[in-house]
Amino acid sequence: MEFKRSQDSKQNDDLNDIITFVAGSVAHLPEVKLDKLIYIAHLYHYASFGEVLTKTRFFSLSFGPHAPTVRSSVKRLVEKKSVFLKASRTSSDPVYSNPCLIIRAGEPAGRGDPSVPPSPALKEVTADWGDKPYETVLEYAARTVPFLSTPYREPIDLTLSPPHHSLAHTLSLPQRIFIHRFVEAPEMPVDQPGALCREAPLSIPEVAEIYLAAHGERPDRIPSREALGFDLPSVFRVVDEEGGKNRSRPGKSRDDVETAARIADTLISALSFRSLSARVALKAGMFFLRKKGYCFHGDALEEDWPGGSSYEVIKEWFGQVSLRVDTQQESC
Repeated sequence: MEFKRSQDSKQNDDLNDIITFVAGSVAHLPEVKLDKLIYIAHLYHYASFGEVLTKTRFFSLSFGPHAPTVRSSVKRLVEKKSVFLKASRTSSDPVYSNPCLIIRAGEPAGRGDPSVPPSPALKEVTADWGDKPYETVLEYAARTVPFLSTPYREPIDLTLSPPHHSLAHTLSLPQRIFIHRFVEAPEMPVDQPGALCREAPLSIPEVAEIYLAAHGERPDRIPSREALGFDLPSVFRVVDEEGGKNRSRPGKSRDDVETAARIADTLISALSFRSLSARVALKAGMFFLRKKGYCFHGDALEEDWPGGSSYEVIKEWFGQVSLRVDTQQESC
């Protein structure tokens, strides 16, 4: 019992130190923004160092990732005078502004010294997002893969996949819009610069966005609670192993069609996206081919669904519906 109290106390201290650091680094900090910045800091830290920043539990909720303990920690810090609450407004225009409370760091004597030096991830997060409006921070947090892959109201477990830069990467709005259009009409041309990222053969955020599009979500809105949740480890395995094999052996790489079939076959077998697994898997294979310079005549999937789910059938189907064309290579 004593050990558990000691562990709980350390966890509270760690979170308190993070809150105090962020409060001293961000000028306009309402609690909702603090909540998301702390989540992003945990995400950055795990993606870079492969370990969790603290044991703070975040949950997948309607308005992005949320840690209930942040509010109680802020209350304790206010009582200790490490931080204080200040009345502010959401904009400089009093007609359109709403009153709110922002969190400010207290005097150095009241704060005390942090128990541990701030993580480089914390400094990176405050530099990247500290001056951004809450809506922009929320849009990013609600499009991160760990949040999207966690069912509604369940705790977000960053360790479900190995640390990887893609965990902290999200797609731009033009890229999301392109993917949603592609899911509806794979034959469409690329008509906007930067919409098709060719840096990687296929990324986890792209597969996640294909799923959201197939689920009927919008690219410019926070996904609905019904759409949240898919098997992240299997998706990571497909993208890392299948895509990696295709690009890691020059002169001996798989045929593009074979790789697309492997991607689709593995996602289908793992039931990564529940009832939408087959559709998302085939669209993911098609999107991989699109990025490799292939095109499709009409909506191949809607007009000619594969006649089976075996790897050989899927491979033959990809070979029939796709055509390699010359394209101008685009960069992200």
